Amino acid sequence: MNVVDAAQRLQVIDPLHSYCVSAPAGSGKTELLIQRYLCLLGRVVKPEQVLAITFTRKAAAEMRERIVQALQGAERGTAILNPHQQRTRDLAKSVLIRDREQCWNLLRDVSRLNIKTIDGFCSTLTRQMPILSQFGGQVQVLDDAD
Repeated sequence: MNVVDAAQRLQVIDPLHSYCVSAPAGSGKTELLIQRYLCLLGRVVKPEQVLAITFTRKAAAEMRERIVQALQGAERGTAILNPHQQRTRDLAKSVLIRDREQCWNLLRDVSRLNIKTIDGFCSTLTRQMPILSQFGGQVQVLDDAD
């Protein structure tokens, strides 16, 4: 299968530039995000230096799960079906090499993958800087502001 936007997909993974990806459901946006995340992981000293922010807990959990699956697949050498998956596999292999070099143990400690919701990220910031946040105590996220 020849993907019409293959060049753009490759470009989006480039960590030296920022992109806004807009595409219909099922077009591979999450796979692109995973590839970009893996590309960034392969370049950092600590995995916590890479942050992915999503809108929902479900999306954050799916992204974490798919990154772990990509790393496990690369480690096990499971079969891949298409060139797009090959790119993910190659990036995951690079991350596993970095993982061994830096002793991250990502597959044993997936909590080191910094994938949060917007409110989760904001909560982390306010907990780290309680005086600057001027909240006067522990911040609590509310699903219903009323």
